[in-house]
Amino acid sequence: MITLSRPSNNSDPCIEKRKGFSIAKTMIIYGIISILLYCLFLSAPVLAGTETDRFAKVLVSPVNVPPEDIVLDISPSATRYMEGAVNVNYKDFLGEGDQLKSVSEIATLLGEAGISQNDSLVIAGECLPCGSGPSPAIFSYWLLKYLGHEKIKVLDGSIDDWAAAGRNTSNKSATRSKTEYAPLIKPELLATYEFVVNGGAQIVDARQASDYDIGSIPGAVTIPFENVLVNESIKPQENLQKVFAKLEKDRPVVVYTNVGVEASLVWFALYLSGYDARLYSWRDWLENQPKFNFELIEADARPNPVRSGQATIITVSFQERQTKAAENSSSNSSSNDEVKLTVKGCATCGFGSPQSFANLDRKDGYVQIGSSGKSSPSAGANVQKADSILRCTAIVNALDGSEAARTSLLQSTAGKYVGIWSANVAPGNYRVSIVATASGNAETFVDVLEIEVTD
Repeated sequence: MITLSRPSNNSDPCIEKRKGFSIAKTMIIYGIISILLYCLFLSAPVLAGTETDRFAKVLVSPVNVPPEDIVLDISPSATRYMEGAVNVNYKDFLGEGDQLKSVSEIATLLGEAGISQNDSLVIAGECLPCGSGPSPAIFSYWLLKYLGHEKIKVLDGSIDDWAAAGRNTSNKSATRSKTEYAPLIKPELLATYEFVVNGGAQIVDARQASDYDIGSIPGAVTIPFENVLVNESIKPQENLQKVFAKLEKDRPVVVYTNVGVEASLVWFALYLSGYDARLYSWRDWLENQPKFNFELIEADARPNPVRSGQATIITVSFQERQTKAAENSSSNSSSNDEVKLTVKGCATCGFGSPQSFANLDRKDGYVQIGSSGKSSPSAGANVQKADSILRCTAIVNALDGSEAARTSLLQSTAGKYVGIWSANVAPGNYRVSIVATASGNAETFVDVLEIEVTD
């Protein structure tokens, strides 16, 4: 026979009470964890979408430009404008040597164009003579952000995209009443030399890799500005993550090119991706280095002319640069046929590849071309004895400015460097610039030689 046992009446009430408390405590903990997980689940899209939202807020398509926004076209010489656009040539923001003008000068320029710090702006336009894609517009965006402008976007497209979207165009830019522009500088967007050398920032060289190989800021990594573009537009966010995979997000990033215009593209992509990014220039770095202590005294190519497909030998000679006192002494007896270099070019490109290593603001010294009629000095006291520290590269450019070739020049005798260029190019005239580096300092001697290539 089966009998049912009754629960004992001898159970300890304290034990039962502790069991109940433990169960309640466990349920509370599970409840708190569940709430936290649910909150994280809800906030995840917001956290993940912060950078995506920044893309959407900064880049605007032509169809989404509201009528109350002012389109600021920064093109230097446009013949067609988006209807209602105000034109301010971005080159007007730059002064002598393509250095940024003072804040007061830039503010005056914007005010005279009818732009105030409270206007909602859309930056558009490009450097039409050489193309260069969106870099002038992006540079102007950076500049206005540096001035403290808050309501500002960049047009994601060209004037052709604007017209294709059904928006009107005009052959004249709009005129607005003059006003006052009151800047509020954000110094954290512009790197100084001291900030760069203190070692706390990641340095990105956004020039072409070939320029980086010749000379760069110590410790810099190369991310050419083209790497952040696709079809002359900023790459999508997921692609930029791959480009910046080696950079740490918890450390500031300094980006530079020759004068900083093209570096603004990489700065912009970093900014949109959530990095603390600052703009800098290779020129400022060179300005803060010891002066290059050599001068080019002769450049020659033999044979010249050279037949297409054959080789010519390029020879250059250097000597130690004289002191000011010696220059003044020798100038009294020197002839007037010395050729002095003047450098012109595009501010966007930083004057092109060869000039990216020149200190274009220096007023001391000159370059004598071999054809000046002066005999070159013998290898004596004036020739730098420590030639072994000097490295030379010859860069050959077509007349349209495109690079045809570059070749290293090796030391042959004291102060003299020789290299061979195989002229596997179409017939025509080609100009040679010499990039020289010594003790980490560099200078470019521009268009010192012209070589004729014949059939």
